[in-house]
Amino acid sequence: MPMPETLKDPRMIAIMLLKATALPDEQVFMELATPKYTSVDYYRMACHMLFECQRCGRCCTTGDPIRLRPKDAAALAKHLKIPLNRAIKKYTIPDPDKPGALDFKHTKPCKFYDVSAAGCKIYTARPWSCRIFPFLGVYGSEEQVIVNKSCPGSLKTMEILTVALQDVRAKVAFAAPGLDEVRRNKELLRAVLESV
Repeated sequence: MPMPETLKDPRMIAIMLLKATALPDEQVFMELATPKYTSVDYYRMACHMLFECQRCGRCCTTGDPIRLRPKDAAALAKHLKIPLNRAIKKYTIPDPDKPGALDFKHTKPCKFYDVSAAGCKIYTARPWSCRIFPFLGVYGSEEQVIVNKSCPGSLKTMEILTVALQDVRAKVAFAAPGLDEVRRNKELLRAVLESV
C-alpha cells in the first residue's frame, strides 16, 4: 500500500518522528501484546518512509544470507503457485544462526533478481528481510541507524532526514506533545511496518 503524499514530506516526517520519540514506548503502550520499539527503531521507520529505491541491485546481488520467516516461505509458495513444502525444499535452507528461520539457498545474486529489469521477480512476495532493507534491521537492537553505504538510496535518505530534522529543530517550536499525540505519531510510524 503506497504512503499518502503528506507522509512523504521530509519536514512532516521529521515533526512526526520528534513527537513519536518524545516518550518511550513503555510509557505510551501499556498493553502487553504491543511490541516495544526503541527511539532508534522509530528513526528507522522514518527513514523507510523517505526511502526511494534507486534500482541499483546491490542489495539483491550482495545480500547474504537472505533470511525468510515461515510466513515469507508461505508467501513465496503462494506467489509461485507451488506447495509450501516444495518451495521450502527447492529454494531454502535452515538458517544456522536463527532456529526456525530459513535462508534462500542461492544468494549473491539472489535467484529472484532479474538483471535485465534491475528488479525482483517476486517483489510482491519478497521476504521481510528484503522489505525492511536498508534501514529497519532487527527491532529493539543496535543503538543507531546503520546506513548501508553500498545503497545510494540509503545515503540519500539519511541526508534528507538529517536536513529535515535540523530544519524542524531550528524553525519549529512546539510544546512537548501529550501522551495521545505521542501515541498517534508512534502509531503512524508503526503503520510503516504494515505497508512494507
